[in-house]
Amino acid sequence: MVESQKKAVRKGDLTEGGIVSKLTLFALPLIAGNIVNQLYNVADSVVVGNFVGSDALAAVGVCFSVMMCFNALFFGLSMGAGILIAQCFGAKRQKQLQDAINTSFTLTLILGATITVLGVLLSRGLLGLMQTPANIMDDSATYLSIIFFATIGNLIYNMGSGILRGMGDSRWPLIFLIFCSVMNVLLDLIFVIFLDMGVAGVAWATLLSQCASAVLVLLRIHFGGYAARIQFNHLGIQKDSLMHILRLGLPSGIQEMTFSVGMMVVQSFANGFGSNFIAANSIIMKVDGFAVMPMMGLGSAIATFVGQNMGAGKLERTRKGIRAATVMVTGLGLLMGILFLAFGHYLIRAFTSNAPVIEMAMKGLQFLAFVYTIMGIGSVVSGAMRGAGASIAPMVTSLCGLLIRIPVAYFAAVLPRNYMGLFVAMASAMAVNCILISIYYFKGNWRSKTVVHAEPQIE
Repeated sequence: MVESQKKAVRKGDLTEGGIVSKLTLFALPLIAGNIVNQLYNVADSVVVGNFVGSDALAAVGVCFSVMMCFNALFFGLSMGAGILIAQCFGAKRQKQLQDAINTSFTLTLILGATITVLGVLLSRGLLGLMQTPANIMDDSATYLSIIFFATIGNLIYNMGSGILRGMGDSRWPLIFLIFCSVMNVLLDLIFVIFLDMGVAGVAWATLLSQCASAVLVLLRIHFGGYAARIQFNHLGIQKDSLMHILRLGLPSGIQEMTFSVGMMVVQSFANGFGSNFIAANSIIMKVDGFAVMPMMGLGSAIATFVGQNMGAGKLERTRKGIRAATVMVTGLGLLMGILFLAFGHYLIRAFTSNAPVIEMAMKGLQFLAFVYTIMGIGSVVSGAMRGAGASIAPMVTSLCGLLIRIPVAYFAAVLPRNYMGLFVAMASAMAVNCILISIYYFKGNWRSKTVVHAEPQIE
């Protein structure tokens, strides 16, 4: 291994040093990145809500579950690829690390092209099945058709970020995300305010920004002096790497796909309450993302931490890291709940001045304020289990939560015509997932699921 590669390995190594400090320093860019990513998503809604109208805001909001449904399988596989890379990195298996990176990028190109074609062809039909109101159908279809052409850029950025995180670098993905988020906001303002492009304008801004993020992350991987990089002249699917990625990522992909289908069902329930509630629900999903995204960042951080340490055979260090992350996410959830209760009204008003929309959004946000602590604990423990290679357990517990959410939403919201039942259903699903994955952590056999192990040291 060349000297620059040795230096890169030492720099990104989470298997040595203080656990809390290492985990915190690695997690902070991920948390900041997720918050910036949420700002990225919020920008479209804020611009259309203030400069186009509440119907346009609803049109953008109703598209979210459709986009997630198409991208869900890939996000699961990219998570599996990142865990495999972290385990190879921690175990210091250089050839397996290189094969995993090349296979991951090839898989990204194939899935990106597939999602783009299917998304463009099927999006309007899915919007119809979801009972999207006629007054926002055309804008929703326009937004989706453009966004799906941005898929390949989005997937390359996410896979590239997973590759960098697996090798211990969470800083550069954040830098690229900040740059492209600023770019997205500026383009939103130019296309909507100055060029009067409406909903199509924010979609084009997203497309251009995501393509820019893809180019930047590829340049960093190639020229950053890491332990391995994408070998463009050796792209292809390496069977062993693919099998490991599927084993680690397919359960997460199935989980994400099923969750997204469930979200589409719940969205169809929400659509039945009219465009004002669709707009209010869209605002809640954007605002609560400022609580959800930091917790997901900690979940991603602990997955990499556990992956590297389990690959290195350090079980006790793994346990201590999981406990530390759980304490951190609990404190973060309580803090976000307090902030939402104190300042939620101001956040909601940033999206719209429509009084009925503001009232409905505030009621939902107040109900959910402290539920995110439960979700955060579930996210951290699930991330830890994925990092260890036990990816089936988080899939099963998440699906159990979904099986609770849909019927609760129907009986608590649809039948009595009470939109607050949708938030009761969301809280119920979070609680079920958190309880079940915590039981698995204490009782399950996750310690034996690691797919890559360190080579025996010769004295």
